[in-house]
Amino acid sequence: MSPSRSRRRPRGILTGIAALAVAALLLWHGMLPDVGGAASLVESFLPWAAALIAVLGLSALFRLSLFAGLGVAAAAAVWWSLFGTALLPAASVGAPDFTVVSENLHAANPKAAEIARDLAGRDPDLIALQELDATNRDAVSGVLDTDYPYHAIVGTVGLWSTHPLHDEQRLDLGLGWERALSVDVDTPGGTTRVYAVHLASVRPGESATRDEMLRELTDTVAEDDSSRLLVVGDFNTATTDRTLAPLFAELGEKPDSELGLGFTWPSAFPAARLDHALVRGLSTVSSTVLPANGSDHRGIAVGLR
Repeated sequence: MSPSRSRRRPRGILTGIAALAVAALLLWHGMLPDVGGAASLVESFLPWAAALIAVLGLSALFRLSLFAGLGVAAAAAVWWSLFGTALLPAASVGAPDFTVVSENLHAANPKAAEIARDLAGRDPDLIALQELDATNRDAVSGVLDTDYPYHAIVGTVGLWSTHPLHDEQRLDLGLGWERALSVDVDTPGGTTRVYAVHLASVRPGESATRDEMLRELTDTVAEDDSSRLLVVGDFNTATTDRTLAPLFAELGEKPDSELGLGFTWPSAFPAARLDHALVRGLSTVSSTVLPANGSDHRGIAVGLR
């Protein structure tokens, strides 16, 4: 045997090591230091590790490497343990008492009225909208006000309802200007406290404002003693982002009722779920992501009981 052949690496060792590294990232991503929101960004797209695992699986198959195959199998098993339940359709648990849709309209969107009409055509009891502005607010109100006579608008956030609203509160969540609201809704079975929110956007190195708003929202919800509570809107925070964990300790979110992980952004090719409907004291009997309808986000629809 030649010296060069004896020093050759075992077949597929780099593929196997890469697969084990992916498994380690999935298991211990919480240990990543969140410098400038970098860990938050990684966690936002963590489910897409499946694509990397698939590529590594093809490499292991091509190389016919047992070590690489075992590494890929380990990574796939870890991924499934984290996301497998969310990937499968959630079981239906009966008919809802009331339904809610929510969508970010995209500021200055000339299709805002069409989007509002599309959402209203689904006949929900509540419609929550984000990124209302001077260019679309009147057009949206013109579409919704007749069939949804009860409404509240604070800054860029609006809520339209077929049920009476009362005790409206304007919230800035530490932003310095109002971009959220809370209101009591006379839903079937009793009053539900609804928070409609639009948290600050996140960019590489710029997550501090979003994080502060999320902390303020979590503290507000924790202090709220309402027996039925819904927080809905654009959180600009993916389900897998560690910054959502404290709020998830207060509220729950049901997986999507259809096959898939329920991603909502960007609408053309959804890569993360930034839009949420979180509840306490209510049962979510259905949760779906709506088809693209002209915004940069896809809407969500939930049935509650």
